[in-house]
Amino acid sequence: MKTTPNFIAYLLVSTALVSTALAGTATILTGCQSIAPQHSQVVESANPSNYNSLKTTPTIEIDWSQIDSGPKVLKNNRPRDIIYPRSTIDLAKAVNRPVADIYRHHTVYESPEVQQVLNQIKTQLGDSYVDVYGNAEGIPKYFVVTRQNVAAESYEYVIKTGEAKGFSIDFEILPIADRNKKALLDAYDSNEDRKLIEDTVRKHGGELQGIGYTPIGFTVVVTVYFSNGDISDEKLRQLENELKYMTKANVTVEQARFREPIPNSV
Repeated sequence: MKTTPNFIAYLLVSTALVSTALAGTATILTGCQSIAPQHSQVVESANPSNYNSLKTTPTIEIDWSQIDSGPKVLKNNRPRDIIYPRSTIDLAKAVNRPVADIYRHHTVYESPEVQQVLNQIKTQLGDSYVDVYGNAEGIPKYFVVTRQNVAAESYEYVIKTGEAKGFSIDFEILPIADRNKKALLDAYDSNEDRKLIEDTVRKHGGELQGIGYTPIGFTVVVTVYFSNGDISDEKLRQLENELKYMTKANVTVEQARFREPIPNSV
């Protein structure tokens, strides 16, 4: 089933849920530093966002008929009448979620068929593929981050084989990246770039603690410690906007609650 999506912003889920979907953390770009923001590659909820409309006319659209071929299977996302594994029950208690929900997410994301579908999507996208992350609550969903020459869309896929047969998963195509992942990381990967960011952060009364990457929003996350305590949202946005203007990339600034000792840059 094909639908037209809204672009969405995502809240990060507790790392306790990583085992139910994709396991990952932010890519650390400041190798000489001891801390970087930790992001699991699963998200907790989805809300409307104000992503800028695409500046590039889409030239690539996923051909779902090549991916979702063969006999159809009746969708059935209801709880299964089974004895759930002890590990699934324990995780459900730890995160205060229904055990059936945890089981569904685990079996869907671990399904070889789902991974094959994801690989087929990547193949069709070619160089326009950027990154991917999964949804931890609600319906299982993969968010596929792409370049802006790809058509935004959402597709519901019903699993045909294995333990997850009958469960569905959505694939959301998000053409929000203005460059590939390597190009974004390279923009922060030199001593000169880090010093420029450090100087900008220091000008705003902060101390750089780390630089990381998350596919959520195709964003570089800059973690800053302010010795005078929390600063206002307005001043935080000023720093954020200055870093965005300086780097021409999507940047989010997060406040560190504790100061970590940072070795001198080489």
